[in-house]
Amino acid sequence: MAVNPSNLASNYVSQVQPQPQPPAERAAEQARVEAAKQEQAKPAPAESVLRPTVNTQGQTVGNFINERA
Repeated sequence: MAVNPSNLASNYVSQVQPQPQPPAERAAEQARVEAAKQEQAKPAPAESVLRPTVNTQGQTVGNFINERA
């Protein structure tokens, strides 16, 4: 009687090895990653939060309380 594993995917080992990147390509990739990190670290513009807006029901929302809601 043969014993077969129930999950064949857990025994799979890839035969394809990743190729090393050339130094220029690696430096460009690191520069893109650093630029993305710096872009995410920037704070959101504060003035857009403070400006009152109008919602879909015509109510003004923002810096003050809408008493006619």
